[in-house]
Amino acid sequence: MRDIFLLAAILILMIPALKRPQVGLLAWLWISIMNPHKLSYGFIYSLPILDGIAAITLFSCLMHWKERATSEFDGILKLLLVFYLWCTLTTIFAVNFTLSLTDWIEFTKTLILVVFLLLFMNKKHWILACVGVFVLSIGFTGFKGGVFTVITGGGSRVWGAPGTAWGDNNGVSVAMLMVLPITLAFLVFFTKKWQKVGVIGMALSFFAALLGTQSRGGLVGLLGMALFAVLRSKKKLVYLLTVLLFLGIGYSFMPESWHDRMATIQTYDEDESASTRIIQWKYAIDISLERPLFGNGFDAFFHKPYYYLYVADKDANRSVHSNYFQVLGEQGYIGLFMYLLLMVMMVYKAKKYAFACEGRKDLAWAASLLFAIQFSVIGYAANGLTVNMAYLDLYYYLLTLGVLLISYIKRELALQPEAINIQVPINNKV
Repeated sequence: MRDIFLLAAILILMIPALKRPQVGLLAWLWISIMNPHKLSYGFIYSLPILDGIAAITLFSCLMHWKERATSEFDGILKLLLVFYLWCTLTTIFAVNFTLSLTDWIEFTKTLILVVFLLLFMNKKHWILACVGVFVLSIGFTGFKGGVFTVITGGGSRVWGAPGTAWGDNNGVSVAMLMVLPITLAFLVFFTKKWQKVGVIGMALSFFAALLGTQSRGGLVGLLGMALFAVLRSKKKLVYLLTVLLFLGIGYSFMPESWHDRMATIQTYDEDESASTRIIQWKYAIDISLERPLFGNGFDAFFHKPYYYLYVADKDANRSVHSNYFQVLGEQGYIGLFMYLLLMVMMVYKAKKYAFACEGRKDLAWAASLLFAIQFSVIGYAANGLTVNMAYLDLYYYLLTLGVLLISYIKRELALQPEAINIQVPINNKV
């Protein structure tokens, strides 16, 4: 029954998607992030649902090409395009083209959606719709996982949809770090107490889900965001005490098994999983030196000659456990430089244009979301020290939301550079 209902809902969405490509892009974003068909274990599980909605949406975009609301070709976009072209080049000349091609195709699919979101969604209501889909699609797992963590006392791990890019506990921790700040940013839209309590309650459920993943990378990401909050705040002591309070509550709530697992972050020589990271990081450096400038291509860690030469006698696991070493081994030092620069540019520009909205009540919502995206990127960056999800689609959708907001703010500031919005906030009608 669940399969039939979901399939019917997706087929119904295809009708307005043909008339309004924006609807199709939102549906594409929803299915790409949430993978609702993977949460059902009937016939729909293996159907190419995402490919179907993508094909319909692309056809609709071509039909309505003149209706697009194109975002500005920002420096972030230019760098992302160069990074993609570099990944394409390393794929063409990969040490194992067959291995590399599969991941390149997946990365290409992600960036196709990114491109069309930037072409068609640069209006306030569509940007908010994109952010809403992003939050709710991840939030389904977060809310369910948060409730599960509270009910079980944190004794069992939280997992996402099976067979998806962020389906394991580490992937869920990355997703929660991204969605937490953005959820809190939605407080700017509400004035009534019960509405604010609802938003905060949802964010707390994501926090509980993050702890419930028992992911050490998740804890590292959380600490990274907390440190960033303290450093950028003028009231550093207040922020520090608030952060310590929430971390202390979370720490005391979790069971002994969670404490034992988190403690292994500092004891690499005593924990097999943690010590594996050292071996794999060295492996990444070794293969990067084979082709330091041009890289080895996607999935080079599984190239058998490399494996037998460097790690066959040390470790059977070839998961590199770090976004940065993953990019280093696959895309080389030039690719790693671009990957790191992309993060720095997003954080810098988000801060710059959020501050540019000061005094503009009509742009307060955009500034709030941009500030939040800074924290989301920082959380992903810190967590990236321990997980290999360098090409995770959620991260590139996050960058897309940031670019859409920056483009919208720049346009509005250019149109009305001195305007101050005094209209009644939209949240009074919610």
